[in-house]
This record gives sequence, structure tokens and C-alpha cells, in this order.
Amino acid sequence: MDLLSAASNGVAAARHLSSVPPELNNAVNTTLLCHSYSLQPDFASYFAVLKGNAWAIWSCGLLVLLTLCILYAVTLRSALKYWKDSRTSVAIVLAVYPVVAAAALLATVLPRVRVLSEAVEQEAVMVAMYHFYCLIIAECGGTTQLIRRSEGSHMETRVLPCCCWPCCILPRPRVQKKSLAWLRYLVLQMPVIQAILYLIVLVLWAEDMMLYLNSFIYIQPFIAASILSGVWGIIMCVRVAESTGAKPRPRFLAIQLALVIVKLQCGFAKVLPDVATLPCIMALHPSVYVNLIHNIVMILEMLLLSILAWRLYRVPPGKDAEKVQHVVIAVLEDSLSSLEKISDIGSHKTYSNKNDIKRDD
Repeated sequence: MDLLSAASNGVAAARHLSSVPPELNNAVNTTLLCHSYSLQPDFASYFAVLKGNAWAIWSCGLLVLLTLCILYAVTLRSALKYWKDSRTSVAIVLAVYPVVAAAALLATVLPRVRVLSEAVEQEAVMVAMYHFYCLIIAECGGTTQLIRRSEGSHMETRVLPCCCWPCCILPRPRVQKKSLAWLRYLVLQMPVIQAILYLIVLVLWAEDMMLYLNSFIYIQPFIAASILSGVWGIIMCVRVAESTGAKPRPRFLAIQLALVIVKLQCGFAKVLPDVATLPCIMALHPSVYVNLIHNIVMILEMLLLSILAWRLYRVPPGKDAEKVQHVVIAVLEDSLSSLEKISDIGSHKTYSNKNDIKRDD
């Protein structure tokens, strides 16, 4: 017998029973219900919540991923015309965008693999950063050619993230084989150290989710130190290459934006449910919902970065520098021709004045 409906059905009931059911969706009950949802829902419950939205999200994500693969093939084909000696490095650098998008799409389908997809995304970017360093050296003609073209100049060590005190006391070594080898090791440690650290993270995550959440804060400083030191090495290499006439900065921006999206945006998505009081949407834990939105946005961002990479790698390296040189030469030629015309006019006027003076005499 339903006591709540007894009064409305004409059945005798106690006075304290009302025909109006109590309010169940108040703030307290909603909060308790929201936080009772799992941080790692299984696929069946996750799919039951998303319903028809799941097929729309996954279909659009798969379409974007296929577009990224086509863009990768087209960009790689164009880039290999100018990077014949660095095929492997170019292929790995350009592959970072479809790999990150594929990992993000997998996390939208299976929320329980979120930590694994983050590890794949960040390791892909770290490996691409090292191979981008190899591309910079190849663009300058190799280590020996880079040293010869730098003409004994000093390496700029006071760049981001070591551009302020107390890093201003850092020495500035000459561009030599020893300093370039040190620079290579500084960049190479990124994929190696990140792989070791994320292997530890995955072991903790596989053991217990709460153990991973409580321990990750102690691992984060080592991850940040490794990434910052590696980026510092790449920026120094970019400065050395620019001093010899190369122009790797636009391509470095494309890979740097991928690092910012994978690392900073991912960290923001992790922190947001803890620092902000988010509503419980679609019977999902706020952390799961935020990660879903984050992965969808990341797939679209990888598409935009892939288009940017296509525009940068379809032209030969240093084309911007050549355009600047052509403009400077054209301006100099115009200036010289103008000076010649002025001198011719001046000499003609002087000759005419002399003839007029002779006639007067």
C-alpha cells in the first residue's frame, strides 16, 4: 500500500501523511546524489546517461579524426619535398595532432581510460618536441654547419622560463659541439623522464583511484620541472637557429600550442570540479562531465593546429626569410635608382647653369 497516495484515494491515513510527495530535488539531496556517482563510470551506465548524445558525439569525433588523418597524409607528402633528410622527425612531429585527437576520442567513449589517454597525449607531445629539435638542427645544415654559421657567438640562456632573477646569472656558453650536446640532452630528457613518471602514475591508478589522486600532487613538481627545462632547451636552440638566418619560430609555436593544450588545459579540467561548485548534469559526476567537454574541445583544437601545421610545412623552410630578403633587396634597388636619378638631374642642372654663364659672358 502506497501511504503517500492514500489520502488522495480516500483511504484513511494518519494526519502527518500528505497527498503531496516531499521535495526530493533540493540542494542537499542533489549534492549527495551527484557525489554518489562514480569518478570512473562503466561503459553501460555512461552510455545509458548520454543516450542519443553519445552517438552524435562519437560520430562527429570520428569524422574529425578521419579529417586529421587525411590532413596528416597531405601535409607529410608536401613536407617531405623539403625535408628529405629528416623524414622520421617530420613524420613524428606532424603525427602528434592525430595521435592526441585519437586519445581524446577514446576518453570520450571510455571514461575509465582517462588517465591512460592523458599519458599517451603527453608522451606523444614530448617525443614530438625532441624531434622538432632535430628538425631545427637539420634546417641549419647539421651541427657542424650550425657552429660555423654562428661564428663563435654566445648561446642565449636567459630566455623563458629562465629569463628573470635568479636565472639572470646563468653563463652564456659559446655555440660549440659541447654546448649543443648539452642542449640535446636537455631536450631528450623530456620524453624519457615523462615516460618514467607516467609509468609510476599508471601503476598507482591501476592499484587504486584514490591512491592516484592523493599521490599525483607529489609527482606533479617533477613533471613540471622536466617540461620547463626541456622547453628552455628548445627555446635556446630556436634563438641559436635564428641568429644564423633560420626561421623555426612559427613551427615551434604550432607544437608549443599542442603542449599548452595537453598540459595546462588538461590540468585546468582536473582542478575545475574541485575549486568550483558545479551542478550535477545528466546524472554524471562533475569531473566526468568536465572531462567529456575537455576532450571534445581538444579534438577540435587539434584540427585547428593540424591546419596550421599544413600551412607551415607545405612551404620550404626559411621562405619567410627569403621574402624579407627580397623585399630588402627591392627597396635597396629602388633607393639606388632614385639616388642615381637625383644625381643625374643635379649634374644636368649644373651643366645647364655653366652653359648659361658662358652664354652671358
